[in-house]
Amino acid sequence: MAVKYWTGQTLLQEFDYDGGLNTPVVGETLNIDGAEGVDTAVIQSWTVTSGSWGGNNAAGKMWVYLATSTFIANLTNNSVIENSGATKICDTTGGVTDKEGDWQTAGNWGTGEGVAVPLADNAVIFDGRSSTAPDEGMLDSESGATAQCTFDLLHFKPSYTAGVASAAEPLCCGPDKIIIEGTGTYYILIGKDNQSTDVTVPAVIVNNKAATVYLYSNANDGANTCEITNLYVLAGTIYLSFYSVDTDDQGVYVANLYSSPRNNKSSNVTISIAKDCYKVNGTVAMNIYMLSGAITTDSMIGIIDMYGGTLNYGTDLAAGPETDLNITTARIYNGDFNWYPDDSGDDAYIGALYLFGGTFSSSSTTNNNRAKVLGNGAGLDIFVYEGAVLNIANNMGNITVNGSSQLWNFGGDVITDSGSQIAISYDQP
Repeated sequence: MAVKYWTGQTLLQEFDYDGGLNTPVVGETLNIDGAEGVDTAVIQSWTVTSGSWGGNNAAGKMWVYLATSTFIANLTNNSVIENSGATKICDTTGGVTDKEGDWQTAGNWGTGEGVAVPLADNAVIFDGRSSTAPDEGMLDSESGATAQCTFDLLHFKPSYTAGVASAAEPLCCGPDKIIIEGTGTYYILIGKDNQSTDVTVPAVIVNNKAATVYLYSNANDGANTCEITNLYVLAGTIYLSFYSVDTDDQGVYVANLYSSPRNNKSSNVTISIAKDCYKVNGTVAMNIYMLSGAITTDSMIGIIDMYGGTLNYGTDLAAGPETDLNITTARIYNGDFNWYPDDSGDDAYIGALYLFGGTFSSSSTTNNNRAKVLGNGAGLDIFVYEGAVLNIANNMGNITVNGSSQLWNFGGDVITDSGSQIAISYDQP
């Protein structure tokens, strides 16, 4: 497995050369003939596409950084490039082109001779070799091209601080694994080629409190899905986002989300989930497994297993309420679960609810005008155990129990609106 390191530098410039006489030296300062100390730049990397240095006829591309403004202005066709000892290296065959931050530029991917852009099955590493982030060359037709984007690994190490890409041009890729341990802001678009291609990323791991990560799907419609199977968040601020740059707008689909804050410190993890973050093809909801942290979501959920932290289900979506903001099964062992989905159909439900502990609240004024239903038919009931609190007193009287479901109280606290009608029966031994 080939390993590619991002080594992009400030003011990286690219030029073509021929007539190569002497092999360049990485990190050496070079200059245009006759302008020592003025027209200067530092050697980063180069290719040899024909000839050789030993044959005095090497030709290819060269990349330099920290180029002075006069170097950029004065480099023209047939300029003579010398090293710091005034020894000729090569001749140029044109001017320079700014390539700082360009994912598609080979000179950003290593030092010395023979650098190349990452390809499929490579391990792609970002570490302290560079403090410059990629900011272009990352469209689905570029970094997302099939021959490039299916890396074995995309790893941002703790020593990397620059983040990646932007909301306007996120990094399109489909690796086997993504690990984000660096600081900065990361915009990653799961996908490749175009918006009619399926991609599955088996695992994404985020583990740095100072990292902010935006995740998108390039395709998520009735025909194609770009998805993350397992997202593990140990530390960081995560946005599962609605991608609206291309024609086919959609939310990202994560099959299983694990909020497991490092050192069990809840403040290490904050996750925001936008609307439409589910698998459109087949209408498959996300599952959430939560040890702690803070999660806010406006998308349907399959399973919730919650052991601590705070989960806010629903925000005020104003003029853009959602439909089908339902939860199939929720098991709350501890923590605070706040239920106020902005469902335009006024029929959001939790199919089966198990309150083993913690607090379940729907008493907020947020979206309290939306009717909600506990239970979703026979065998899908609500269980409130000792130590748990079920608070559905929202002063609106619009939270009901499904007619074929039952609410079972095993010593917990159940709080309803004043004036609510409660039917009581007892299970017989």
